[in-house]
Amino acid sequence: MSNIRVGGQAFSDGVLMRTKKYWALVREDGSTEFGSITSWLDHHPRLNIFFIRSIITFIEMIKFGLRTYSKNLPAANRRLLIWIGIYIAIMLPLSMLFRLWLGEGLLVNAVFQFVSFLTALWTISRGMSGRIWTFHGAEHKAVNAYEQGKDIEDVAAIQSCSRIHQRCGTNLVFLVLVIMALYFPYPGVGLSAVFPLLYTVFALAISLELFRQLIRFPKFIVSRMILFGGQQLQRFMTTKEPDDDQVIIASKALQLVLALESTGDR
Repeated sequence: MSNIRVGGQAFSDGVLMRTKKYWALVREDGSTEFGSITSWLDHHPRLNIFFIRSIITFIEMIKFGLRTYSKNLPAANRRLLIWIGIYIAIMLPLSMLFRLWLGEGLLVNAVFQFVSFLTALWTISRGMSGRIWTFHGAEHKAVNAYEQGKDIEDVAAIQSCSRIHQRCGTNLVFLVLVIMALYFPYPGVGLSAVFPLLYTVFALAISLELFRQLIRFPKFIVSRMILFGGQQLQRFMTTKEPDDDQVIIASKALQLVLALESTGDR
């Protein structure tokens, strides 16, 4: 297994693969895009400490996500934005009703977070093309094949791999949900509105720190127990079995980003 860690992102018409230094996107029409990635932590190593690094990492994740979001098909972006608007229209009044009818408390907050999470997943599933989930599966299969030392140009070898991956963002999202469900105060007004925001930042940073350790030791019983929820979401919702053409696209994206790593280090 190579020491180059590869991640990815699925699109409705292709797959993006990324390493710490580079990214590469391959689409169904044969077009490709690629570029370099830099992190603030590379230039400020003193900030690479517990909690602070996770806040920086989260900000960079959002920044990169917005950057790649613009590369999606315009029609797909419009569809997703419409459904996000529907989600906000549903959840904003629902959160107020929860507070009005049931008050505040650990159990109420946990139930509300669970309902919000399920509604968000339903919204995303409606807002994204079904093909994005099969491309997501192709992305995972290609990365798993690479990490298992298989031939990443062999479609059959890639198809034999699992579409479930330990480092998938779905696992992180599930972990964030669990931590935020422990205690997430309802938004207030004035200064009281600041605390929920601070708690959200805290929950995200702690989730990222915990996730770092879980993926370092994925075979530990505690890691397997915590990651189980996210893996089931991958299995039944956020990934689907890809066809061979989608696997080929994911393989090409993976080969391209690895080639960039090879030539860039010379």
